Amino acid sequence: MLIEEHRDLWQLGTELSCLSPSEPLAHALGELMTAELVRHIVAEESFVYPVARTHLPQGDLVVEQEIAAHAKLEQMMRELERPGLTRAEFDALHVRMPAEARRHMQTEEEWLFPLLAERLSAEELLALGRKAIEAKEKASIRQRLAEPEGSLLNRIVASGTTLVDRVRAYLQDTGYAS
Repeated sequence: MLIEEHRDLWQLGTELSCLSPSEPLAHALGELMTAELVRHIVAEESFVYPVARTHLPQGDLVVEQEIAAHAKLEQMMRELERPGLTRAEFDALHVRMPAEARRHMQTEEEWLFPLLAERLSAEELLALGRKAIEAKEKASIRQRLAEPEGSLLNRIVASGTTLVDRVRAYLQDTGYAS
């Protein structure tokens, strides 16, 4: 499931990189990508990383490195929200961010996920997958962004913080990260 999400996020990033930052679609797609990426990051931090801490040799070190990679991606997303972002700045971020995301995804897909698969039973892997699916359904970002008045989008815009921080707060409020 997480690898499939990696592919979906990569597709969103590719589509976004083809648009000018002044296009309305770029803004909407950027918000969707940010919300989905933060949701994915929170899912990994809430469900996968606690298991990695306890089941992998040097699990704490491994998880801290992965969390640092997430923080770097979130900082880049915050930079994308900066008012008055020029096309050159937008383009530069859209070169750096996918490269960072690709490195992170490759580390997870080629190293972390296989290590977990070796150390967890089939039942443990299924239970972990079920938890992630339930949480994803419970905190559907796309559904909330599409709601009319009173929607997630209206609530997060009114809060005055970055979209990254607003989505994290929303996920915590829905019990996603519990």
